[in-house]
Amino acid sequence: MAIPPISNAGSDYFNTNQCRTFGMGFGSSSLTCLSSVDVGGYGVGQPCSEVTVYCFADHGGAFVTIYDKNNAGDAHGWILGDNDQFTFRGITNVNEVSAICSDVACHIEYRAQFFSNNPR
Repeated sequence: MAIPPISNAGSDYFNTNQCRTFGMGFGSSSLTCLSSVDVGGYGVGQPCSEVTVYCFADHGGAFVTIYDKNNAGDAHGWILGDNDQFTFRGITNVNEVSAICSDVACHIEYRAQFFSNNPR
């Protein structure tokens, strides 16, 4: 019986599940790409297969619209109000998701992660 690896060192098993949590503020003037700065040396964005967006803050009736493929012209944005959350799957990087606020300023938190990614 094979002994399961306890680390990536010396093993052909590699855990790609690099989960990261972020927060960002943005306004209503333009669509804002999630993680639009270099995080962890990956360049713009964070590799992942899904991102969960949380709208915790009290936006005073404002709502946040989230778009995949950074397409604000698309009529299929996902609208989040206060204390809403939604998970977007089927992406390869958090920078494929963007947000815009219906008012002057909003704040979201989001978690970029791989959902069951095992290379074997």
